[in-house]
Amino acid sequence: QYRRKIDAYGNIITAGLIDLHTHVAGGLRKIHQEDLMRSADSGGVNSGITTVLDAGSTGAYNVGAFVNGVVANSKTNVFALLNIGTMGIMRIPEVRSLADIDSKGTVEAINSRPDVLKGVKLRMVSPAIQELGSDLVSCAKAVSSASNSLLMVHVGDITGKSSEAVKLAPFLLSRILDYGDIVTHSFSHQPGGLLSKNRPLDEIFEAKKKGVIFDIGVGVANFSFDSAKIMLDSGFIPDTLSSDITLAGLYDGPVFSLFDAMGKVMSLGLSLTDIVKMTTLGPAKALGMENEIGSLQIGRTADISIFELIEGQFIFHDVTGATNNGNVAIRPKLAIKNGDVMPLDFGPRPWGWLPNQE
Repeated sequence: QYRRKIDAYGNIITAGLIDLHTHVAGGLRKIHQEDLMRSADSGGVNSGITTVLDAGSTGAYNVGAFVNGVVANSKTNVFALLNIGTMGIMRIPEVRSLADIDSKGTVEAINSRPDVLKGVKLRMVSPAIQELGSDLVSCAKAVSSASNSLLMVHVGDITGKSSEAVKLAPFLLSRILDYGDIVTHSFSHQPGGLLSKNRPLDEIFEAKKKGVIFDIGVGVANFSFDSAKIMLDSGFIPDTLSSDITLAGLYDGPVFSLFDAMGKVMSLGLSLTDIVKMTTLGPAKALGMENEIGSLQIGRTADISIFELIEGQFIFHDVTGATNNGNVAIRPKLAIKNGDVMPLDFGPRPWGWLPNQE
């Protein structure tokens, strides 16, 4: 017999959604007035999402606080990638020189909790790329290989907009990344992204063939409708969709939530089926956890997301200030985590979860 009956008539019921790129180390950076990190549950179950991957908020020298504080005290499934910089993005820029990297310490940290720490995160941005060049990405790959874990690389130089980033992107795709590694910010318009002279890099398609995973990773500075349209028109479809949510992008946008990101990408022509796969089975496979999460098959963890499609004339925003109109938006209703119903927050906007309407 059921313990509680939930009326989900007219809603979409899926496996618990997975946000593959978040920053949920809230409380570790500042005592109060945090302006960057969210708490794991506010970005997770209280937003209708059951699993999150923190992408490099902490590094080898402060990940203990994250594992023992955030992970241990969250209802959301929380996993993490260790930043190649020893302090993560608690200090930005996180890598200025090799002195900010402890390869041995990072490997040891990942190996100490492989159930939680799934790999390495590298931001391919200035000043690190100007100082270290290709040695930066080679070092990050060496750490992920030594720890038998995945590597996620942020492409697009949002800080220095360096020509060095433009040179590194093809090298990264053709020489560094292997099966299971992840490129995040696939629709970035920044130098060093996946576009060169308004066309996709040739190396993208070869990388996809060898099993490199491409993530959208909206973020506050890494998503452009124009770039997305060029990439999609070329036949390139990313494997996963994540928010790269921070407090900076939560209330002021353009991220707002994973559900807003889903509606944003649907406005570009991808189907609901595509979007659900990118936020369930796709990220579950990326984490090597497709036998545990990302599916409603019998035997999987009882993680469920319930949301509704709202028809209307909605306005979605990118990081450049451009807009794209869509006739569908997505509003979360609730998350069920390990069989327990989780309370849902009001939403990031004064009126709740939905985008602006015409």
